Amino acid sequence: MSSNPLEEQVGRIVGNVLAAGGAIYLPEVGSLCAERRKARQLTRNTVRPPYREVVFTSQQRGVSLVEEIARVLETSGMAAAEAASTAREVYARWLGRAREGDTLTVSGVGVLRFKQFTLDEAFDRRLNPQGHAPVKVRPAGRPDWVIWLGAVAIVAAAGIGIYSYLTTRPAQQPAPAVALSQTTAPESVAGSDSATLAQPLQNADVAADGKMQAVSSTAEETASAQASAAAVQPAPESPARPAAASADEPAKMTSKRSYVVLGVFSTPENAARAARDAASGDVAITCGVYRFGAKYLVSPFESDDPEACTLFIRAHAGRFPGMWTYTAR
Repeated sequence: MSSNPLEEQVGRIVGNVLAAGGAIYLPEVGSLCAERRKARQLTRNTVRPPYREVVFTSQQRGVSLVEEIARVLETSGMAAAEAASTAREVYARWLGRAREGDTLTVSGVGVLRFKQFTLDEAFDRRLNPQGHAPVKVRPAGRPDWVIWLGAVAIVAAAGIGIYSYLTTRPAQQPAPAVALSQTTAPESVAGSDSATLAQPLQNADVAADGKMQAVSSTAEETASAQASAAAVQPAPESPARPAAASADEPAKMTSKRSYVVLGVFSTPENAARAARDAASGDVAITCGVYRFGAKYLVSPFESDDPEACTLFIRAHAGRFPGMWTYTAR
């Protein structure tokens, strides 16, 4: 059964609620709920990553699809009473077209058949951008050869440095004897000894200490080159930052721009709390708060390139599992 604009619009409403991790109630049918599944170890070296799936229940859970349709109609300028009546008519027409026997097709989301919901591949990728492929892991307690190789290299470099220092440093010259007169005061004797001991260091012979001066000159040139390289090295480019980080003044999303979604919340206080929690970890991440219909979307990253959002999700999947990408219309 080919889909029409009505089925596509209703399917988009259902998909947005499920992608935000919520549940939606379909009157006369039941509820669809997005639930998170934990990572599970498949074999000794492979782990199935965490993922989200959509399950069906006959109980009423989440927001009603009729109410969501009415909310969309009110957003377009329709009066509340008229929007509620029209939403019921729209839902009845959609249900008549989407249900065929024991099968209910939600366009762009999946198919409900005998109380089992099967996701469309495209919506599954939206719900689980990291995929379902098992991830290989290194068994705990097994040494990494890269670490051992690095340790050996460090020890070898330290040994070479010590050997070079011992073989290239000049032999210490003995301090010349100083004849003291019987009339010299104790203060003069101390001053003369200090001057005599400092004499070989301050006035060393160039021919005898040529090797030492060459080593010092090389060290100074190396330090100068490193300082110059550090001065001209450009600062690392920081990732795109959200435009708003305050739940009191949520920002409006830019059309055609992609946003990494940390979560969608019904109140600005919950959105602000999620943003603060993301910024309080070992690696602080600044989140933006945006209007998402009647709700509030918290985003730690945004970009004009959806692939950049995918890379960000993979890089922070350990700390924030279940993030997904939303492209504003």
